[in-house]
Amino acid sequence: MENQIEYYRDPEVRERIAEYCGGSAMEPELCTAEYLVGYGQAIDSPGGYVSTPKDGFSWILEQGLDIFRSIWDKNHTLSVLDVEYFNIDFPGRVYLHQRETFGLLEPIYEVILGVFGRFEIQPMVNVTGQGYHFSFQIQSATRADLRLEKLGKLIESVEAKYESSGSKRHRHVSLRHGLSFDGMGRVMEYLTHTIIRESAGKVGLPLTVTDVAVGKGKTGREAISLDLSCFGDPIFMRDLRCPFSTHQKHKMDVWKVGKTISDGTPVQVAIPRKNIEMDRVFSLRRNFAAAAAFARDVHCFIPDYSVNFNKVIDEYLESRLFEFHRWFDSVEQDHWTEWDRTYRAMDLNIVPPCVRQPLIRPNDNLLKPTNLQTLTRCLLARGWHPKHIAGLVRAKWEGPHGWGDLWSQFDAGSRSSFYVRMFSGLIADGTDRLVDQNCISHQEKGFCIQPNCGYNLADYRWDGRF
Repeated sequence: MENQIEYYRDPEVRERIAEYCGGSAMEPELCTAEYLVGYGQAIDSPGGYVSTPKDGFSWILEQGLDIFRSIWDKNHTLSVLDVEYFNIDFPGRVYLHQRETFGLLEPIYEVILGVFGRFEIQPMVNVTGQGYHFSFQIQSATRADLRLEKLGKLIESVEAKYESSGSKRHRHVSLRHGLSFDGMGRVMEYLTHTIIRESAGKVGLPLTVTDVAVGKGKTGREAISLDLSCFGDPIFMRDLRCPFSTHQKHKMDVWKVGKTISDGTPVQVAIPRKNIEMDRVFSLRRNFAAAAAFARDVHCFIPDYSVNFNKVIDEYLESRLFEFHRWFDSVEQDHWTEWDRTYRAMDLNIVPPCVRQPLIRPNDNLLKPTNLQTLTRCLLARGWHPKHIAGLVRAKWEGPHGWGDLWSQFDAGSRSSFYVRMFSGLIADGTDRLVDQNCISHQEKGFCIQPNCGYNLADYRWDGRF
């Protein structure tokens, strides 16, 4: 097998991919995934992505594209935890030194499996280019799914999108399904906090939620990202790379990883971990014939934990984070007609220049998780309710700052609420102890824009009480 097109002709490879999509390669239109996505060099469109109905399954493979399935599913509420090594100063390092960087991920991989194992959950683990996807699903209308529905809360702008159709939503999204997806995000926040606490002393790199910048280590500003950002966007906008899909992101992101690494690293294969050692993964991921042979020995159905997940929900309901989420939901944002005299009229002198600048020039400064985290921390310390911090971010995102059509598909309301809730919740339950909330750390992260500005980030510390 000389290339990915030949690789995709293998019937076992096609069947494993279709299993992850909730069906069969013989009848892909019956898969439970709502749509599929192809990505790669063969696509002549911005970003290299194309979204297709499920009957585009064979077309995606025939083009030699990476294949993704929608998180939106006909019969289930899906959950995914995206864990990645990232290095702001050397983004191509994970491709050039894959054994070393995946060795750094191995301790967090073990911690995550241990946390899930406590609830008798064994997620599907897919090895991606930079880390892992841990996924499982809950059957719709089961007790666990109905409980998630009750935990969820949808902002009005997302409800409007769910009730209409669009490029990736050929039919409307059930509001009940949208609520259960939001509820899943909240419970997964709790599990992520648990993972962070249980990793103390076991993981050599800093852990962040999403790609929040850290200070420079031996090989740059490197960390491990526990990414739940899919729960901050409408469900129809997010998708998952399939096991046995090819991986050519480094071929597309030449600007990011560098031409030498892009050209020198072959197209890879996303291998399901299936309890195999990393050396075996490495022997498979760059060998199409070996990966196809491995596909004959495994299955790739997303496991269903509709019963066992109730144990996770029970623990979440007893947590400090759940109490914080209730407090977060207890306040409504100002109506958009009031923003010019409320959120947009904020006195910018109450925050340091590093916080002020993203509010003055939000595109794209206010999209960066590091800036969102610092803004949230500072305004919490100034007595702002997190729901209103999210309202401020939303007002900036929905303002005339050259966003193009970004928010017509994504949603400024849901994303701002998600990020602010997440960063606030980490402080509220004591997971984030604010050890890096100081000017020196901010300079080391590369986000200080005016040294010796007269402000001190260490003065902006919320005690977590609500």
